[in-house]
Amino acid sequence: MKVIDIIPITQTGAYANEHYIDGRPCFSPDGNTVLFERKGNGINIQEFWIVDINTNIESVYYKSNTYGCSRASWSWNSKQNKNQIAFTGVFPKGNLPNGRIMLLDENGANNSAQQLTVTGYAKAELFYPAWYANEPKLLVTDYSNQQPKLLKVNINSLQSKELTYKGYWSGMGTVNPVDSDLIAYAGQPITSGGYNQQNNKVYLQNGNNKPIIFSSPAKNVNGRAPWFSSDGRVMAFESQSGKTPLQIFLKRVDLSKPSTPMIPVSNLNFAAQHAKFSPDSSRLVWAQNDGEGRSRIFMGTIVY
Repeated sequence: MKVIDIIPITQTGAYANEHYIDGRPCFSPDGNTVLFERKGNGINIQEFWIVDINTNIESVYYKSNTYGCSRASWSWNSKQNKNQIAFTGVFPKGNLPNGRIMLLDENGANNSAQQLTVTGYAKAELFYPAWYANEPKLLVTDYSNQQPKLLKVNINSLQSKELTYKGYWSGMGTVNPVDSDLIAYAGQPITSGGYNQQNNKVYLQNGNNKPIIFSSPAKNVNGRAPWFSSDGRVMAFESQSGKTPLQIFLKRVDLSKPSTPMIPVSNLNFAAQHAKFSPDSSRLVWAQNDGEGRSRIFMGTIVY
């Protein structure tokens, strides 16, 4: 397994010299469009932009006058009446909570997204939503008090269930599209020293079973931001040691053999983050610094 034909797909045409900071991409349900967040160079409040992967034409998709738009997850659930985009609304300091889960109807007008107020968590710091494949539900991180935990949230009833295994901190999760009991996240055992994201590793958790380490188990290597392929067989994630920038890796998902090889994807010289698969799992997108003071969205083709 490898990724070939890697190219930047943002800041290549009319915006080639703009030096924006682009991040956290995701694919549309038809796989022809990539949604990403953009800031910098005159954009003071983070906005959502889209790029057509066939033409590389970029345009503004959604923005708010009140909050920054971050880490979108576009629903591919054909059973829903309408496709929606769940994302984190990042509110200015002094606004509590600072992080809120927002729901945007596909092609919705600016400032139209609605806050998802989870019962019992109205004041909680909620980030990083990820859709369940065939349910009107989201996997959400509660970062309140720097003690991250994962919630399974029903967007209709607004009820939730905590999924984090006892004795662990967990956040930035993803749900296996084929087996919804299988989740992955950036986490670590609870210690007296408190939560430190640099100590995170990617864990796999199957139902209520104790999680197992999926990324490198080495002490000085972390793991973050996992995301399953649409067939549930491969996971992308980011990792770094103390000597290297964040890099994107692929790894096959096999609970019976959690130590399958990690396949490097991104350029070793530049930090890369937040990889996502296309709906047919044939392509991968991620954000990568380019050494010129900007971050761009890159895309490659996966050869299995």
